[in-house]
Amino acid sequence: MASLREVAQDAGVSVATAWRVATGSDGVRAETRARVERSMRALLYVLPSQPPQTGVIGLLIPQLTNPIFPALAQAIETRANAAGLASILCNTAGSAEREVEYVHMLLKRQVDGMVFVAGNASDEQGNHAHYRRLHDEGARFVFVNSMSGDLGAPAVGVEPRDAGRAATEHLIALGHQRIGYIGGPARFTGTREQSAGWRDALLAAGLAADGLISHDTTDFSFGAGARGISRLLDAEGARPTGVVCNNDLMAVGVMHELAARGQQVPDDMSVIGFDGIEVGSWTRPQLTTMEQPIGDIASTAIDALRTMIKEPGRILPRSSFRARLRVGNSTGAPRS
Repeated sequence: MASLREVAQDAGVSVATAWRVATGSDGVRAETRARVERSMRALLYVLPSQPPQTGVIGLLIPQLTNPIFPALAQAIETRANAAGLASILCNTAGSAEREVEYVHMLLKRQVDGMVFVAGNASDEQGNHAHYRRLHDEGARFVFVNSMSGDLGAPAVGVEPRDAGRAATEHLIALGHQRIGYIGGPARFTGTREQSAGWRDALLAAGLAADGLISHDTTDFSFGAGARGISRLLDAEGARPTGVVCNNDLMAVGVMHELAARGQQVPDDMSVIGFDGIEVGSWTRPQLTTMEQPIGDIASTAIDALRTMIKEPGRILPRSSFRARLRVGNSTGAPRS
């Protein structure tokens, strides 16, 4: 990837010193060694003499606490294994810095490619330099459920704007006229697109959207859903009778907070999620959700990566899927 000279310049040392650090030689002060190692990670430098390790890919996911990510990881690993590829699972914990460190580790192991599941690429305020460097150096990687923009790699996933629109149209068809949206941080492209689909459906039906949206500033968790519905319920003006949630985990948080307030789902509030995780079938009432075609997404991502491995330089288009409405008992007609 980067040259040793670039590493030396970035760390403010001589090429000889950078070489001693890269090869693990003695005679380098601890502070200097740490500075050079930081530059190596940031610039994705690996020793060119390392023997290649074929048949291995890196699979990077943002967390394990939201069940959708282990589900996607398992499906991708299964498809990769069937294609003769072993997987190294990397949990980035939603940290761009940790993602860069894992990318550096995977490059040192000469993996054949990488799959970024809901990676930092969707964070419009995130650091994307490592993606661009990977692309410029000809590395093979695929984004899953990430809006990759101009980062030069194929993307596979559900269209969030379409899912947001379809979820809202379901509530409109049930007779709801005040429909809220509860999302995670708005700086993520998928969240912004999903909320745009919610707004599209409301505008098409001649319904108001003002004051009915709540974006959490921290994450996409159960707690974020509870905080989001609290903000909508405690705000001045008419309350919504139904809400579209960024994901199923947030939707479960919404339902939990409604129960704590003595509100009945769906009698007092209809709730619809997105993802189709198994947890949604355990809730009472069962969660209505926009279900991702996880198997199709996984197969397409691995097929794309295998194509890139076999045909270097081939440009692959974005592969888009539509989420499927799975009706549970958490949505119904509003009270008259």
